[in-house]
Amino acid sequence: MKTDWLSTLLQSKFFGPCIHHQEIRKNEENVFCIDCSLGFCRHCMAAHCFHRRLQICKYVYHDVVRLHEMQKHLDCSKIQTYKINGEKAVHLNPRPQSKDTKPSTKSKFGGTCEACERYLQDLTNCFCSIACKVSAVSVKPKDQSHDLMIPFPTPEAATTLEENCHQETDTNEMESSISVADSSEEIRGAGVSSALKPRKPRHKRKCIPLRAPHF
Repeated sequence: MKTDWLSTLLQSKFFGPCIHHQEIRKNEENVFCIDCSLGFCRHCMAAHCFHRRLQICKYVYHDVVRLHEMQKHLDCSKIQTYKINGEKAVHLNPRPQSKDTKPSTKSKFGGTCEACERYLQDLTNCFCSIACKVSAVSVKPKDQSHDLMIPFPTPEAATTLEENCHQETDTNEMESSISVADSSEEIRGAGVSSALKPRKPRHKRKCIPLRAPHF
């Protein structure tokens, strides 16, 4: 399974001209293919139409990705989000900050990134970018259905499985025949036992003798 696309995404440079479409307008590389682990422009879309893709955007001159797109492939919880055209987005890498920057008074109401100590707007968040979370926490990309390998049984395993099925069938048939034989033996035994039992002598009831009529 491909699991190295995340590091390639964080190290890639976007919005440069596409080397394959240099003579065409709007050829900036602003799409990332997860399956191919590379960036491309809109004119390369036909070669990646069935692949997993991420649209890269700009927010204050820095690369971001929409949260609802990235959340499908990576756990983005605890990462500070920003709104771009009404949609939430997260930074790929931390924004650079000057070493001489003084702590802002806003820090009293927000938090700081656990990796780069940048100010965060929300106290519930712990990281300012995906790269910061990856550096501080062991984050693994979510596995997709087409990445999962479905194991098919080998011929030997299939033969073994078939033999086991036959054995179970034979065992069931044997148990059924035994139970039937036992039932028949019980029936015959009951008949034999009833035949061997001595019969009680039947005593006929004596009738009152009748006298011949007198004429």
